[in-house]
Amino acid sequence: MMATQYAVAVPDTTDETLGLLRSLRRGRARAQAANVAFWLYVLGLVVLVYAGWLVEAIVRAFRHRPPPGTMTPDWLRAAPAGLCALALLVLVSVLWDARWRGPVMVAQPTADWLLDTPVRRSRLLRPRFRFAALTSALAGAVAGLVPAVLLLEAGLGGSGTGPSVRLAGVAMLSTGLLAALGTGAAAWTEAQPSARGPRATTTAIATAMVAAAGLAALTAAIRLPAAVGTVLLWSGPWGWAAQGPVALAGGSAPLWPLATGLLAAAAVGLVVTGDRMAADVPAAALRTRARTVGHMSAAVLNLDARRVTTAYRGAVGTYGRVRFGIRVPLRRWLVLPWRDLTALARAPSRLVWSTLFSFAAVGMGALAVRSPHAALLSLAAALTFGYFAAAGLCEGARLDGDDPNRSWHLPFRYETLVWWHAIVPSLALAVLAGGPAAALAVVTGHLRLLALVAVTIPVLVGGALVNSFRGELEGRMFEGFETPLGNSSGITISLWYVIGPLLSIGPMIILLYRSISSEQAKTIAWTVVLSIALAAWLGVMARGRARRLRST
Repeated sequence: MMATQYAVAVPDTTDETLGLLRSLRRGRARAQAANVAFWLYVLGLVVLVYAGWLVEAIVRAFRHRPPPGTMTPDWLRAAPAGLCALALLVLVSVLWDARWRGPVMVAQPTADWLLDTPVRRSRLLRPRFRFAALTSALAGAVAGLVPAVLLLEAGLGGSGTGPSVRLAGVAMLSTGLLAALGTGAAAWTEAQPSARGPRATTTAIATAMVAAAGLAALTAAIRLPAAVGTVLLWSGPWGWAAQGPVALAGGSAPLWPLATGLLAAAAVGLVVTGDRMAADVPAAALRTRARTVGHMSAAVLNLDARRVTTAYRGAVGTYGRVRFGIRVPLRRWLVLPWRDLTALARAPSRLVWSTLFSFAAVGMGALAVRSPHAALLSLAAALTFGYFAAAGLCEGARLDGDDPNRSWHLPFRYETLVWWHAIVPSLALAVLAGGPAAALAVVTGHLRLLALVAVTIPVLVGGALVNSFRGELEGRMFEGFETPLGNSSGITISLWYVIGPLLSIGPMIILLYRSISSEQAKTIAWTVVLSIALAAWLGVMARGRARRLRST
């Protein structure tokens, strides 16, 4: 073999390679098309059987809009901030997806073999990006029905089918453009050599989303100035997307056609930019994400939510460095609280998210207390946000539930760790939710809000602990029995995942609604007693799950 100092020209085999692949995949493409058609049929059947009521509710909302109620002016004031929060949720979803999967994705064989061949990367990746942008826009347009239906159910949007359909069309157009904009931004994000910038961007948008949701609740509860909504509607693409629905719902957004035009121009610009940058995505990133998709697909097929989380964190690198340490305690009873605080310090994003969810929960709770006779939806949202906050603070319990051997050296029985793990989340929620609740109670004069937050915290922590010690999905759960609506194993598995929030949020909605709807001290006293009993029962259930984990 002889070495040469001259460069060797590598022939461009793009057309030949892609032509050969098309001919080899022709039969497989037909099988894939049949497979897609089958799953679309299954999806349609599931929607018809299990979500037919939702489709019927959407159709009814368009044809027979409910009349305005006592809460309608409050919903209208909260519409700018609330719709901005939903728009930010769309952007967060797309950008978060790009952090581990991306709009530019190739299969594992393509990543392992085709990327190293002399094939032009643009011919390989740009069609995939264009398909992803189109799919994202269509999915966003369908998601646009959500804000439209919410506005119509709140008694907004005018009377008759014509105004309702117009509101839905504008909402679908705005949400579709926003999703396409997010896909273009995601392609630009994926082409960057460093993952630190995309993470910071996604976190900032997610923080703004939760803040906007909390601001919507505050706007409805304490009548913030109208200038706040105007600033939000012109704060960026998320505000531009919200202006059309706000205007057609009866709000103040006179320049919404201009805002929609700006959104369309920004979406087209970012999609074109993303199409150009799709070819610059590093091959190493494509290979890593192809492996991650394989791992996550296997975990999803096995219904293993925690392995899905592990694969996601391994792909995006959410385990940050600890900036500070907590001094080891000298007293025995402080060991578990110290370790739980250390677990939160090693996952600071959980603490941040729990703080934001706590603020949003208190805001929705204040809205429920202000309008007690129409508080079911607000209470459900407040308790859901509160549960998310409690679950984020139970990091130490989750780690012990994932690995029972982690605590074998501690001077405590494993099943008693449940009670110790409740200390840090309860105290943290008392600060994160109790402080804002006290301030709102003083400002609005609804002192009952503070008492309701106090009795709700242990219940939500108990529900989070029940889910923390659920263990791995057992094979016997797939052994159900046949019913007219399908096999019962699906219900069993769903209950296994949601039993904690179901048993904590469901009863508390009823208890809190009865409490804020009644002026009698007896009702409030019963709410306190039953909430304490519910929290104790959830703790016992979590302890039983922990004992069962230890014995297996």
